[in-house]
Amino acid sequence: MHVGVLDCRCKILGSTSLKEKRRAVKSGLSRIRHRLNLSASEVGSQDDRQWADLAIAGVGSDRSIVEKELREAMRLLETIDGMEIVEAEIAFL
Repeated sequence: MHVGVLDCRCKILGSTSLKEKRRAVKSGLSRIRHRLNLSASEVGSQDDRQWADLAIAGVGSDRSIVEKELREAMRLLETIDGMEIVEAEIAFL
């Protein structure tokens, strides 16, 4: 069994309120949950309107498949309007 975690620090561009930030973050997380077999959540900076710390996790029997899905999740986040990935790291537990 292989457990992979993608840890992303994202900048929310043009966000003037927490409501605007939540819209961008929720859009990204729901796309990941519905298109990929991964769990996703905002895990930090909830009170900051310009930053979001996201964690995406996957479990599988083959490390390369889990890594491929996590990289696809990163590509999906990059397509969200108003969201820019500043840091991203994939780790296996």
